[in-house]
Amino acid sequence: MKRQLFTAILLPLALVSALAACSGNNGNNGNAEDHGASGSASASAGSAAASGEADATADPLGKYDPPIEVSAVRAISEGTKFGEGESIDNNVWSRAYADQLGIKINYLWTTPAAQYDQKLNIAIASNDLPDIMSVNAAQLKRLVDDGQVMDLTDVYGKYGSELTKKLLSEDGGNALKSGTFNGKMYGIPKMSSGLGQADVLWVRTDWLQKLGLSEPKSMDDVQKIAEAFVKQDPDGNGKPDTYGLGATKDIFGFFGALEGFFNGYHAYPNIWVKAGDGKLAYGSVQPETKAALQKLQEMYKGGLIDKEFGTKDATKVKDAANASKLGLFYGYFWNAGWLLDGKKTNPAMEWKPIALPSVDAQPALAQVPFAISTYYVVKKDAKNPEAAVKLLNFDLEKLWGKSAEPEVYNADKSGNAVFEYALLYGEAPRKNLDAHLNVVKALEANDPAALNAEEKSYYDKIVSYRGGDVNFWDSEKMYGPEGSLAVIEGYAKDGAHTDDAFYGAPTQGMTDNNATLSKLQLEAFTRIMMGGSIDEFEQFVSQWNSLGGKAITEEVNAWQASQ
Repeated sequence: MKRQLFTAILLPLALVSALAACSGNNGNNGNAEDHGASGSASASAGSAAASGEADATADPLGKYDPPIEVSAVRAISEGTKFGEGESIDNNVWSRAYADQLGIKINYLWTTPAAQYDQKLNIAIASNDLPDIMSVNAAQLKRLVDDGQVMDLTDVYGKYGSELTKKLLSEDGGNALKSGTFNGKMYGIPKMSSGLGQADVLWVRTDWLQKLGLSEPKSMDDVQKIAEAFVKQDPDGNGKPDTYGLGATKDIFGFFGALEGFFNGYHAYPNIWVKAGDGKLAYGSVQPETKAALQKLQEMYKGGLIDKEFGTKDATKVKDAANASKLGLFYGYFWNAGWLLDGKKTNPAMEWKPIALPSVDAQPALAQVPFAISTYYVVKKDAKNPEAAVKLLNFDLEKLWGKSAEPEVYNADKSGNAVFEYALLYGEAPRKNLDAHLNVVKALEANDPAALNAEEKSYYDKIVSYRGGDVNFWDSEKMYGPEGSLAVIEGYAKDGAHTDDAFYGAPTQGMTDNNATLSKLQLEAFTRIMMGGSIDEFEQFVSQWNSLGGKAITEEVNAWQASQ
């Protein structure tokens, strides 16, 4: 339930790096130098590798000679585009892998992100696995328990670059611990930012101005503004065709999702929080969640939420926003990129990211999922397991290292998000927040000299936008002084967030029951929102406990006691 990944995150260069920073929602919730060619790497590791020291013969970015081929499978994120004549098998990343590392990727299959877990589960069940694959936490545990994947402890210690080891340890080690079983590292975490997955409230401020309304300061304001956006014809076409608050069929996610709304009621669905007795409790089954659901039901009945939200995914909500049919939605900091088409079509359209309003005098705390929801694993009998580590070294180096080339590996000249073509990915937890602070400082001084390549790209785009180029509006809305990252930096500075209290490997109960519990929650919450009895919440809580939730809670608290 806590290990669901909203893979669509993951658009102009400013959006590209920002998007990548937000990779998914965890629902259980230094730099390397390019050393050029070297001899063929060995998969074995000595005692120096086991202790984490670099082996003199192991070049983290060395080229295989002769070249090798490794098999892989992967998801293709929603909205991924390729340049003319290119594909997932032929692009800037695949060519670099071959030319600079001597590694050819052979994709056994690819699939839309929404279907990846199901297809991979079939491959796991039939033991028809590629050399390298990305998995969620439950799949990782299953693969480890069944002996299908390789212990990468020594391989990572020997071949991991200084940059890779630095980035994957920046959270204090929790990310690496989450992929470790009985002291052995089986899953390499896809490093990400938990804070980067905290919600902000996006508001159509040009509509506010037209209707003479102030920015929302409370949850009452959110409801009143939503009502005005429905009933006062903010788009001026004389038709009742606008909605106040965006929502998707998944309820939770990355765009038009409702974590931020629940947080406004001090409810924290899908993460573990500390209860008054010091023990850990699951946020979805707490009384505050019921209060938020009751308000959502009221807003749905009043027509403030699309009556067909239960059939619409994030893309459809995005389309409504860009078509000026929607005026409020909760989402991630990079959602500005998904609003760019609307801004280009209608330059008068203006959105502003707002810190989460609260239902009372107590500030709302943005929930922060455990950042790691995806792991990279290697099939147990893979011939070159170190290739996975070397690919990750290369990816991190070309995106964030001393030889980074964001203009080559982040986005092409057409704005295609080429970072999505990389087989492995990761980033420093505070990368985007620090980039925002550095860019704002440079803008104030009118001097970008201290910026790295990635930060300089944001700076240049903001300068271009301020000079009249609407194509870079989204950069201003993310990295500018009043952008969405400024809101999230405020959460960090003020302590206005609550982190997922569980970051361990999935428990047995999670592995056995998460799919059932996740489906149970979605169905119950959807029925309540669409008019079912609010008393059904108690029934949901009872069922959640009896279908494995109680056992999972005991396991989670046993884990907490062992820390």
